[in-house]
Amino acid sequence: MLDGDGRCVRISPGAATLMADERLLTVRLSRLRRSATSTAVAECPASGSLADIDHDLQPCIGCITRRQAGDPRHRHCAISISGPHQLSIQLQLTAIPPDQQELLAAAALLVIRPQNLEHNAELLPDIAVLLTAAERDVAAELLGGRRPAEIATARRVAVGTVRSQIKRIYAKSGVSGLAEFIAKARR
Repeated sequence: MLDGDGRCVRISPGAATLMADERLLTVRLSRLRRSATSTAVAECPASGSLADIDHDLQPCIGCITRRQAGDPRHRHCAISISGPHQLSIQLQLTAIPPDQQELLAAAALLVIRPQNLEHNAELLPDIAVLLTAAERDVAAELLGGRRPAEIATARRVAVGTVRSQIKRIYAKSGVSGLAEFIAKARR
């Protein structure tokens, strides 16, 4: 949990375990920091685009902990941190409603999830870290030559859902089409 200044006020045992080796994320002087060997990118709801994140995980932590009351764009933030040896974690930062902050003595909740990027030998880790698990699965299918209808059938979802995921994959990868995505994302 983070206070209004972005300082850690509580760390769960599970989060402490994930940060113990300090290869991706650590706490220094009560502040979360990413390691010098890692990179971080956030899907910024305020700007609607991807944003590079500095070692102190700013501007995301500041945006969420000091958010403008009632502005839904400042309630959630997803940060992907990747490091050497295909290490990756996903941070989900969520603002605590103002009426509950005093009770919890915190302004934001941070959930740390490890990511497995090794499941797909085709997809570059630099691209994989930008994507959600579902988007990585769809990206792997695209790299394997499957069409959206085939992917939808295999995943038991609507074709429209797969097409939406493909659009997000392209946007996060900075490409405009399948050929460009394959050239950029394949090992």
